[in-house]
Amino acid sequence: MSSSMGWLKSAGLTRQQIVTFALLSTILNGIVTAAVGTWLAQTYATQQSQRKSVESLTHMIYDRRTRAGMVVSSLRRNAPLDEIQFRKRAYDEAYVDWNKNVMLSLFVIREVGGELKFAALERMFEDDLVGAMVEVDRCLTKAYDRKLAGEDPISLLDGCRMSELHQFVLECGSTFTDELYNLTRLSFSPFRGKWEKQKKIAVTNIRKDCARPAAAEPWAPAPQATAPATGATVPAVPSTAK
Repeated sequence: MSSSMGWLKSAGLTRQQIVTFALLSTILNGIVTAAVGTWLAQTYATQQSQRKSVESLTHMIYDRRTRAGMVVSSLRRNAPLDEIQFRKRAYDEAYVDWNKNVMLSLFVIREVGGELKFAALERMFEDDLVGAMVEVDRCLTKAYDRKLAGEDPISLLDGCRMSELHQFVLECGSTFTDELYNLTRLSFSPFRGKWEKQKKIAVTNIRKDCARPAAAEPWAPAPQATAPATGATVPAVPSTAK
């Protein structure tokens, strides 16, 4: 105690100054602790909000794809009309739910991307994933209408390449949501280089799995050739097959 008092005396500090300094240190420490705590809480809340948004997007993609597959399955099995109509109504509900939230899906991408503004991901989402889902809906609806008319819908489903479309939505949707989910991982790293690297990996993976094969474009079936009239001359078409 005597040595401590001697140090205080040698420093030229009075008891009042020491008490004031201690109080100020305590207050400052409390402010810093509260600020850091608030920042941590906000960071965690933002991360949880982003994850829930990605999970919601994932649910909508898989719900619409699964219900579409169930309708197609019933059509291919020539199931009773009651079953087909029941599954089509369930699909229509998923379709409406998707269209009500499609803009929110874009907001999810922007929210996860933050200041990076994932313009490339937004284009791939709209042009490739959503574009393929639109073609699924168009093909499915035409096949369903054909079934109601008492006609065979199988040839139309094959002409639309429904199986390819269905698989594409699975692969693209899975990769898209997986990469978005990875980008929501909680990180307190002060280095932006790591975030930039994760973003580039996400864009590369999504571009790979969400790029339509050149041979598969467009998704819509090619127009069927009509038989020429009797006596008509059909011009030769050079083969482009390789």
